[in-house]
Amino acid sequence: MVRVFISWSGEQSKKYAEAIRDWLPAVIQMVSPYFTPTDIEKGARWSSDIAKELEQSQVGLICVTRDNLHSDWILFEAGALSKSLDKSHVCPVIFGIAPTDLSGPLKQFQATSFERADFHKLISLINAKLGDARLPAKTLDAVFDKWWPDLQARIEQISDASGSGSSEPVRTERELIEEILTINRSMQRLQGRPSIPARAIQELVENHIELHDDQARELSGYQDALELMKKSHKPLVYIAGKYKGISDEMDKLIADLVRLDYDVIGSQSEEEADIPF
Repeated sequence: MVRVFISWSGEQSKKYAEAIRDWLPAVIQMVSPYFTPTDIEKGARWSSDIAKELEQSQVGLICVTRDNLHSDWILFEAGALSKSLDKSHVCPVIFGIAPTDLSGPLKQFQATSFERADFHKLISLINAKLGDARLPAKTLDAVFDKWWPDLQARIEQISDASGSGSSEPVRTERELIEEILTINRSMQRLQGRPSIPARAIQELVENHIELHDDQARELSGYQDALELMKKSHKPLVYIAGKYKGISDEMDKLIADLVRLDYDVIGSQSEEEADIPF
């Protein structure tokens, strides 16, 4: 059995959620949808049964409309679902808006538009959660084709009754451009800066050089240890090189690291010095 938690806020969203709740078991009988019967948006705390259902659910659906796009309750439940479920299993189902209209916490999830192909992917995700008990792909397709017109007709009826046919954009072009610029700047900062703290790399290089110098000054048997260290030389130089220019101390360490030769100091000449002829 797969438990599906359906979140909603507002009268129109509630009707969409009810329609999906009633329709899901017809397509996949081993689905148990949970739908809160009353709107508890106005600062009320979750009751114990809602919290319990959330913990037991494998998939979370969030019915998002133009009216509740910025609802505090929708955003709250989206955050709660993301903490309990894998992000790929939290699905905002959007009605009358575009995926680009989503903002805030809702942007982190893969939205499902209420149209045939997209909704089929959502049903396939729910079906996959059944594991060995899931419906074969061909069977799922056949059942979906049979029941989809019923859900589509009911959703259209709800939309027509509520007069939710506005074509005005939810977010202005300026808001979208500003968001794209913000994302691009964040990506550029991440790409241009190493993710490993410079101090950690500095200590690694310092320890590597110290170990090398200690081994290089000893005789008899230490060359094997140096050979093992030599294997990490190229990747270590590459990683350290990402931090070049951060400080004079780091630049000197990188230069010292590059110069390491991994040979025991004076081993050949000292062996020859022991030969009496």
